[in-house]
Parts: sequence; C-alpha cells; structure tokens
Amino acid sequence: MADPVTDQVTVGIVLFVIALVLAAFFETRFLRKKMKNRRVRTAKRETELPDEAHNAIITTKAIISSLERQGIRSEEASAWVREAEMAYGRHNYRVVVELTGKARDRLLALKAADGSKGDLVKLEQLSVAGGSEEITTKEVLQKEVTPNLLQSKFSIEVAGTAIDQGRLAGRDVSQATELLESAKARFDAKEYDAALSIARQSKRSAEGKAVDVSIPPPPVRAAPVSPEGRTCPSCNATLQSDDAFCRKCGTRLVPTSCGSCGAKLLPDDVFCRKCGAAIAR
Repeated sequence: MADPVTDQVTVGIVLFVIALVLAAFFETRFLRKKMKNRRVRTAKRETELPDEAHNAIITTKAIISSLERQGIRSEEASAWVREAEMAYGRHNYRVVVELTGKARDRLLALKAADGSKGDLVKLEQLSVAGGSEEITTKEVLQKEVTPNLLQSKFSIEVAGTAIDQGRLAGRDVSQATELLESAKARFDAKEYDAALSIARQSKRSAEGKAVDVSIPPPPVRAAPVSPEGRTCPSCNATLQSDDAFCRKCGTRLVPTSCGSCGAKLLPDDVFCRKCGAAIAR
C-alpha cells in the first residue's frame, strides 16, 4: 500500500523540478533576446560611425574657419583635425570622434578666453591712465566703466559658447539663441542690467535648464540718430555717411546693411545673405 506522505513529497519534487526547468527556459530566452538586441545596437552603431566621424570633421573644420575669420587660431586644434582626417582614411572612426571632440573643446575655450581678453586690456589701459595714483581694479570699474558693462559683455560671450556646446551636443538651442540676440540688442542699447540678466537666461537655456520667460522684458530704447543717420556703436559720436572709422574713438565701422540690396547684415557677414554681394570691410 502506497504511503500518502511519500506520494506528496514525490509530487512536490516533480513540481519543483518542472518550475526550475521553466524558469531556466524563460531566463535563457530573455538572455538570448537581450544579447541579440545588444548585438543589433552595436552593429547599428558601427554602421553609423563613418557618417558620425565625417560630420565631426566637417563641423570642426567649419568652427576653425569661423574663428580664424575672427582672428582666433589654434595650431593644436588644427593638428588634431589633420590627425582625425588620417584616422578617417584608416577607418579608425572612434579615434576621429575623439580627436575632433578635443579640437572643438579647445576652440570653444579659446573663443571664451578671447571674449574676455578685450575687457582685461581695457582695465589695464584705465589703470595706466590713472598715473601715479594707487587705484584698485574695483575703483577703476566704479569710476570709468558703466555698471554691469563688463559683466554683461562677458555673460554674452559665455552664453554664445554654451549655445555652441549645446548645438554640438544635439540640444535644441533655438530659445537660447533668441535670448542671446535679445541680450545683444540690450547691450547695444546700453541697457547692461537687462543684457546681463537675459544673457544668463540664454546660458541656462543652452545647458538644457528651464528658464522663466513669462515676463516680457521692457522694450529696447532706440539709440539717438545723428543728422546723417549714423552714430558710432562704441562712443555714440556723430558719423558721416562715408565714414569707415569713427572720427572720435577710431572704432572700425562695420556695415549694417547691404549696399546693393539694402538687406540687414550681421557683424560677421562677408557676403549678403539676400543678393550675395561682397560686403566691403
């Protein structure tokens, strides 16, 4: 006669073994699917690397060209790009991405440093102009420089660098770009407090942080217009229509509109965006 307890133990063991087999089966399927997905992602990544490396070289060379037109050069960055092009020819695409990334970081750092260099030169000139009097940098700023002028100028440069970095990282920088243009307009209108505030918002937006733009900024005050219709952007002196340099401070005057079609120009335009005419510098 069979023992009921023994039968129950046997059934329990059988069920336990079946559960183990099922668990092992499903775990094996899960692991195989996970490994397959990983292989697919890896293969896809490998197929995209050549395009990514090519785009990285093109983008970095464009940045170098743009900064060279502004007088900013880096032999180190150019050497990295040349090495990247050789690596691309050898199909070392990961090396290409790494080298171009280093070059872009170097170029952006130089751009930020160049933006603050002019402010340091101005401070040194003001210090020398003080003669033999002992005067601190803080006193120079308080006496000779409009409050928040240097801070807003530096913040605008920092925001521009943040936008470049955000664009390279693939972030949407449209809001940051609009804020930066607004900050530049305020700076040109000598509203340095507003320019400083908006430039800081632009930097936050470029970094992917939330900014509060629900309160619209006050309108930009129009700069006084001379009888000839032009004033110096540096010292606001009256200009003649054919002046290429300011007669008072010597600032080189950049055309603001195309002489061929009248389209509005940006400070770094070499050709008119509308008709293609060369811009006289």
